[in-house]
Parts: sequence; structure tokens; C-alpha cells
Amino acid sequence: MIPWMARSDWMEFPRLSVNAGLTRTFTLAYKLTDKSSENWSARFVRFKNKDRKASVGAARLFYDTFPPMFESLGLRPRDCVFVSVLSSSETRADPDRDIPFITDQLAELVDAHEAIDAITKQRHGKIHLQPANGREAELAKAQYVSGRLPASNVFIFDDFVTRGSTLSKVAQAVHAANPGSTVYGVALAKTERVSYCYTNENDHVPARWNKIWTDGEKEV
Repeated sequence: MIPWMARSDWMEFPRLSVNAGLTRTFTLAYKLTDKSSENWSARFVRFKNKDRKASVGAARLFYDTFPPMFESLGLRPRDCVFVSVLSSSETRADPDRDIPFITDQLAELVDAHEAIDAITKQRHGKIHLQPANGREAELAKAQYVSGRLPASNVFIFDDFVTRGSTLSKVAQAVHAANPGSTVYGVALAKTERVSYCYTNENDHVPARWNKIWTDGEKEV
């Protein structure tokens, strides 16, 4: 199991299986691949499938829970910049896609810089459709590139993190263009198997988060 610690009710992972260039990574819960009926995992699957209600529920949960977690890090907001991972078909982040949109809104919410257009890459196949032994080779086709960023603390936002390969590729691109940066990963959930993470119910998730997500879905 990849160890984690609690930070303002988030899961803080000091290291991922692939952790090049990352200082720490934060997620809200597990997305359990072998128990997709679990409450939070089912919500995350719907988010992945572009269910509009799940998109709003996730956004509302981010907006409520990220600011206190961010504040706990003790960083000056104007020393921080938020960027987004790109989808497999993108060469530059679409500001209307869920994760880039949420990234932009969170930057405004906490008064950090937003630079989703600073990260570019090449198109490639969908990583989750590749066999395990072919995912790294497919991801290498992305050739992530970062422009110069306006702050030294960089937060990379993604929907889900599994091993950390995508976050690491972006982090390395950030470091190449911005030497001395400190890079953090942020994702909605950590994709994992029950047999590996030894939990099957996401029991660490605060009960009030259910209401935040549910109320968000009711807005649609």
C-alpha cells in the first residue's frame, strides 16, 4: 500500500509509485477499481464518464474542501500557480473541460496564479485503454512542455492519479522550464484496488462531504 497521511481531511501522499519531480500529492478519496459500487467510487466513475451531475458535485466538493487544505500548507497564494493535466487528445488545455475549469476557479478562489495555457503536449492514445506494460510508452508520446510560470510553487491538477506517471511527466516539464520550483499534485481520487489499499468503503471521508456533493448534483 502507498502510505498517506491526513491533511485537512484530504489524503496526502508523500510519494507515489512514480514520483519524479513531485513533492507531495493530494487526493480526496480512493476510486476503487474492484468495488465500483462503493459510494464514492461510483461517483468518480460517473465523473470520468462525463456525467454532468457528477461534474458539478465534484466541482462543489473541490471548492469547499481545497481552500482549507491549501491554507494548511502555509504558502503565500501569490507564490503559487495552478496548472492542469491535459486529456489525451489535447495539445493545450480546453478551459471549458472539467479539470481545467476547476483549476481556474480554484486559483481565483484562493488568489493564486492560474496558467493552464502554459502546459502543452502532443496527442496520444488514452492511457487507461493501454495494457499495463504499454502505458509508459504511450505516455512518453505526450512530450509535455511547460512555459515559464509566474510563481515557484506549482500545483498540477488532474482527475485521477494511479501510479503518478502523468503527474510526474508534467512535473518534470515544469522543472525543466522553471528550475527550483516545488511541484505538488492534486487529484479528485487515487485509483486503487481494495486488495492493495486495504479499505473498501473510503471510511476516512467526512460525512459532510456527501451533502456537498449531493447538493452540487441537485443544481443540475
